[in-house]
Amino acid sequence: MEYVFVYGTLMRGKGNHRWLLKGNLDAEFIGQGWAGGLGLYRVTPDYPGVIREEGAVTAGEVFRVGRKVLREMDRLEGEGDLYIREKTHVILKEGPTVEAWVYLWNRTPDPATRVPVNQQPWRKKR
Repeated sequence: MEYVFVYGTLMRGKGNHRWLLKGNLDAEFIGQGWAGGLGLYRVTPDYPGVIREEGAVTAGEVFRVGRKVLREMDRLEGEGDLYIREKTHVILKEGPTVEAWVYLWNRTPDPATRVPVNQQPWRKKR
């Protein structure tokens, strides 16, 4: 089992969260957390992306998942094209710091689309 940090549409209550609940996917909610060194951006009106950014913080959720889920998430996130999956440290709101996979945006975001920490977790623009 592996930890994965989600900060957008896969979070509970968001559009793609139902995807984590379907079929035989092995996903368990661990808790809310913050990942340091990640800047959050609205890369499209419908979904966000994070990039490595010194001094930045991104709020999200941590799930424990099996390898099958990671493979499915790689497909969903366009791993290797739109996003790159890497490890990062996440401080859990109620618990220890964990090392988790995160999907990093594989493009250069528009600086005007940065989501400050006081407007997180991410919400789809209406």
